Amino acid sequence: MHPVIKVTVHESVETALQKAFPRPAASAARALAKYVALVESMLFDALQHGRTPEQLKFDLYAVSMEQLANKGGQIGPKKVRMHKWLRENNLELLQTVVPGSKFTGQYTQVKLSPLITIHNTLTVLPGSLATATTDEEIDAYLSGDPVSNKALFDHLYPEYGQVWQEEKLAELFHWVPVDIESVKAYLYWVEMESLHIKGAQKDTILRQALSIIGVATFTKGYYVQRVKPSQFGRTYYEGTSVQNVNKDLRRAMLGNCWEYDIRSSVVAWKMGYARSLLCDAGLDVDLRKHFPASLLYLEDKADLMATIRHFTFGDTSPVPKDLQPVLLKQAFTAISFGARQTANGWLDASGNWTNPALVDILKNGDDRKRFLSDKTVKLFIKEQNALDDYLYELVKKHRPDLLQASFLQTDSGRPSKAKVMAYLYQHGETQVMDIVRRVALTKGHIPIANVHDAIFFKRRLGVDFKTEIEMQMREQTGNPYWHLTPKQLERYKPRSLNAAIEESEHKKRIEQEEALAKGYKSVFPNILIG
Repeated sequence: MHPVIKVTVHESVETALQKAFPRPAASAARALAKYVALVESMLFDALQHGRTPEQLKFDLYAVSMEQLANKGGQIGPKKVRMHKWLRENNLELLQTVVPGSKFTGQYTQVKLSPLITIHNTLTVLPGSLATATTDEEIDAYLSGDPVSNKALFDHLYPEYGQVWQEEKLAELFHWVPVDIESVKAYLYWVEMESLHIKGAQKDTILRQALSIIGVATFTKGYYVQRVKPSQFGRTYYEGTSVQNVNKDLRRAMLGNCWEYDIRSSVVAWKMGYARSLLCDAGLDVDLRKHFPASLLYLEDKADLMATIRHFTFGDTSPVPKDLQPVLLKQAFTAISFGARQTANGWLDASGNWTNPALVDILKNGDDRKRFLSDKTVKLFIKEQNALDDYLYELVKKHRPDLLQASFLQTDSGRPSKAKVMAYLYQHGETQVMDIVRRVALTKGHIPIANVHDAIFFKRRLGVDFKTEIEMQMREQTGNPYWHLTPKQLERYKPRSLNAAIEESEHKKRIEQEEALAKGYKSVFPNILIG
């Protein structure tokens, strides 16, 4: 039985199977149990890798039907594949909605058939925390039991149960320290106190948090991240990781620490080539004259964003005020990666290629029109396009081999400028972050986590040492625009029910003592009066 996903199959399936294959006795039950265990495992993996908004909306799961057919077992003297028999008898457990493709590596999108129900143990049952009266009850509920935590670990990381060398395991997995009590406190907050986290978003957070707690409890304080190779140059991870959980869960995971982000990393990286662009074009090397909007974005982003926000949204936009800066940030990121009004692309947190256009970010037509007619935005787009064109020409001249790489081409086999830019940027980002890691190590600072252009340390680097690291970043890459922005992260403080109960009891005792005191009459005056 799978420790996390439990699939219950309608009895009619086993009855039909038993009727078709009566001998040997119990062979039908055994074959079905094996097939169901594989279905459970695949559904769990689909959840671990995260579902797209569309999959959540239609309750779809991405699975490999080819693997299900090949590994789902056989039955009967003719060794009929279970998967084939179930399908041919209209008893399939997973129904295909969108077929997959061997060529693109896309999994089939399936929905659960009416013959099965699914129970996910990596969730918090309604009311389970609300009815808890002590810290011990909450702790026992959230921590899971040792058997299920081990089963979860073994399923996620079967390599550790095999005879693998430590060096090989270190290549496959990165361990990140976890503040378990902080994650529990965050999870309690999400379940009991948060007003805005609901539905599918809440389910995802609870599943991720419970996975992290289960693994970290088993490893005594670490979550294990499976490395996902990427030809683009970044390190990604498969499934739940410090990279793709939301910022609050990341903060809960890492506890008290310091985060250092590269300020406006894509624009900073590109601006490193601005001087050579001007030199090669035979223009005067006056960066403020030729790249005013990009420099403003790097040097005074908050002020620039506030102005553009006011101009874009005004008082008439239907977009909520708190969402406006988020959308503007997304729009500038899209432009940085070469977005046009209708098409662009970059890699998301999981290393998948995404193509949301400005049309999809600023959905309100009037807002988008105002944004694109803003003088600074127009300049910014023009400057970024000039840098993109220059870098692309450099690739054509010095690395034409890259244009032949299939992963940097469009579906029709032509070089994709956006993908080439992403490839160059991610290699540049990795190079500069490696410098940060190397220099930090000279004073004993080992990162507890890495998230692309951000790095996390347990201790603060200090102003002088941060400046020294920035100097090394600039000198070793020849780019004067690298800058690290520090941010202190604080753990989620555990709420103690026991302390609340003790405080309440303490108040009651004081009230009782005060009530009792009022009923007494002092005997001293009588003695003194005599």
